[in-house]
Amino acid sequence: MELSDLIEVTRVRDAFMRKGPRPAQIGDICIFEEFWLLHKAVDRVLCEPISKENPQRGGLLALKCKNFLLIIFEIGDLEICRATARTIEALSNINGFLHDYAFFYNSPFTILDDGWSAFDPEQEFARLMLSTDAFRISSVNEKFSVCPSYPEKLIVPKGIGDDYLKISATFRESGRFPVLSYFHKETRSPLVRCSQPLIGPTNRRCREDETILNSLITINRGYIIDTRSKSSATSAKAKGGGAEPQGNYRQWRYIQCPIPRQREIHDALTRMVDVCSERKVTSDRWVSRVGQAGWLSAVAASLEAAANVAQCIYSEGLKEVPVVIHGGDGLDSTLIASSLSQILLDSDARTIRGFESVIEREWICAGHPFSLRNNHCAYAEGTVTGPFESPVFLVFLDAVHQMISQYPMSFEFDENFLIFLFEHAYASEFGSFLGNSEKEKKEHGIRKKTVSLWSHVHHPENMKQFVNVCYDPTTGVIWPSIAPQCIKIWDRLFFRWQRPDNSWSKPETETIQSLADHWKLREKELTAKASSLRRNVIELSRELRVSSPI
Repeated sequence: MELSDLIEVTRVRDAFMRKGPRPAQIGDICIFEEFWLLHKAVDRVLCEPISKENPQRGGLLALKCKNFLLIIFEIGDLEICRATARTIEALSNINGFLHDYAFFYNSPFTILDDGWSAFDPEQEFARLMLSTDAFRISSVNEKFSVCPSYPEKLIVPKGIGDDYLKISATFRESGRFPVLSYFHKETRSPLVRCSQPLIGPTNRRCREDETILNSLITINRGYIIDTRSKSSATSAKAKGGGAEPQGNYRQWRYIQCPIPRQREIHDALTRMVDVCSERKVTSDRWVSRVGQAGWLSAVAASLEAAANVAQCIYSEGLKEVPVVIHGGDGLDSTLIASSLSQILLDSDARTIRGFESVIEREWICAGHPFSLRNNHCAYAEGTVTGPFESPVFLVFLDAVHQMISQYPMSFEFDENFLIFLFEHAYASEFGSFLGNSEKEKKEHGIRKKTVSLWSHVHHPENMKQFVNVCYDPTTGVIWPSIAPQCIKIWDRLFFRWQRPDNSWSKPETETIQSLADHWKLREKELTAKASSLRRNVIELSRELRVSSPI
């Protein structure tokens, strides 16, 4: 299929942009040129006559975008307006990603740091070896033969052979056998993720899988954290899935920390965006609808699950407490819990590069199906991908935003970086979020044919726009509150386009920068004064010793 086959109109002249990211103006709509709005960024297209009584007045073309931007054009000819709507609708709903702009994008900047090689698994393993020798890097999934959603190289317990891993894969949903996600240096506790065991109604058992998990036990019992509700786990067992029986996994404690399922998250975002777009509603009614939307509850549940994982790993007075996380297929809520817990536990994950590493390792390489989940957002559903669409990654980003709100000086990046990642996860000129797995990336040559998003971020001119000017590293664990009054609506995400001039960033950034400069100067003054006082105390002590009688 050629893109030209989908295009009925290539250019619409003298269209009036009534509403959008720029001031109202007259100009041309160039369909084939993705200069400031990618086709994939459009979530839904609407077309209607300006006046139903007088169709000769032309039509209104509304583009509802995946980043919640609404653009409205007035086009003088209603038929041209309808043809334009059909064209944009077709281009924004092409199945697959092989026609995405990322394959045609020519980077305007010099790539100083290639993002595709910035987070190599063997380099990650080499760093791990500095802390422990209890794991090894395995090529059991070479050519993606064991698990199509895993990368080819995985970190697994050292004493476990590849034959055990293959057998365990037959016992886990979608072949996602236990692999190392993170190792906490201070407590020497490993975090492992996988998918649900295929216990089924017959209570199937896999001794090889039990051996893999038990190999993680050293001096303390471990924890298995299930991100499903009790009813979901019970229902899964009737369909062939289930949870680890206590009788077979006796060295493990089983904890349920439910995170909403992907469909619940999808519906919650749809309701939340609808509420935040509502103007004619009383305050009481609006607050009630925000609660009923369920989005903030999903974010709070994600933070709570991550905090439970972190608490198990960082148990006071205990060392070497292994934690295993799984939900159903291990592609959504499992990744939310594993990635958020690392940000709570590790200050390095709160730096720009460390956070990128978490996303690369726990989302992109771990097999989160970005192309399926993010084919549409809050305004529409795909005819083919609809059942699989869900803003799971956005829940993760919102949860990180809640952390930043409560610990504003503990993160090297600010919320601008999170919004940037949100937009590029849905539509991007870069290839990092293309595809549903590393297997698809390799099959379609994404790493060779596209530019990595991290190459763009790592360029000095680009990175400075994401840096938190108030950053003061916190080396320890952070514990954000999940109390209802502490979980806030992400206003820059949900209300960003409702300010007349979209003036969120500049004045507030300038204010923060001014305050940061002021307090840094004040800190220097107080430090100098403290040093002066110390010297005075030392001199007075000397004088006192000289003048005192022996």
